[in-house]
Amino acid sequence: MAVFAILFAFVASAIAGYMAGLLGSSNNPISGVTVSVLLITSLILLGFGLSGNLGAYGVAILIAAVICCAAAISGDVLQSMTCGQMIGTTPKNQQIAEMIGVLAAAPILALVVPALDQAYHIGSTNLPAPQAFLMSGIVKGVLGGEMVWPFVIAGMVLAFVLILIDMPVLPVAIGIYLPFTLAVPIFCGGIIRYATDKQIEKTYGSTEEEQISDWKIAIKQTNVKPKEKIIRTGLLLTAGLIAGEALTGVLVAFLIVGGINLAAFEFPPILPGLLLWLFVAVLVFYIPLREIYARDE
Repeated sequence: MAVFAILFAFVASAIAGYMAGLLGSSNNPISGVTVSVLLITSLILLGFGLSGNLGAYGVAILIAAVICCAAAISGDVLQSMTCGQMIGTTPKNQQIAEMIGVLAAAPILALVVPALDQAYHIGSTNLPAPQAFLMSGIVKGVLGGEMVWPFVIAGMVLAFVLILIDMPVLPVAIGIYLPFTLAVPIFCGGIIRYATDKQIEKTYGSTEEEQISDWKIAIKQTNVKPKEKIIRTGLLLTAGLIAGEALTGVLVAFLIVGGINLAAFEFPPILPGLLLWLFVAVLVFYIPLREIYARDE
């Protein structure tokens, strides 16, 4: 199985690096690659006659975890190397920095994950962990003999049909297995982005070339065009929202573990949350478009 792990890590790194290079790290197909490898690994273990063996469960999950890390690092390294090429750094120094980053993050991860589990209980409604739930279901299904194969085959056929009609498979798959509480904000974010793009097109024309000029501007050191500045501002703002939400969740988890009772500060749950949500939506729409409104004034 160690040999298979090395082989799968190579394939996963190639796929993840290529996809991250085409679409960016946010579109790195880590979940898809990990689940695919987990399914193949479980089938191999099943072929070795390890059905129902709890040790085989652990082996399958361990290999999938290694593949997951390989895919994540692959996309990160590709983005880092690309940026380094633009500013003239050397690959050797970047690889050393990547190793330092991994070694620095690993012990912190060992502190954060148990704290999250103790505060929110990973797998509960507070921290559903849909990918982990899916991985657990695959291992138990294949090695435990509980896999509903018609569903798996139906998903493969659906993916094949979507490819034939030139539809993106990954967003459809994510929309199916993610919880509804995550799918709704993602959908609303797409609506906001659509409205923002329409406003940009109305003022500056098409947004099709938004991904082309970034590296050219970086190399030529020319002034950033207003349209590209708007798009970059929106991407930075939303990336900050994602990072800020994650950090806040971790900080709150440590407060809960430390015995600080946040439930003592009681607020009506619906109205403040809805107002804050609308406020964030307005910010996401307005801040990138400030250039347009300032020009109009």
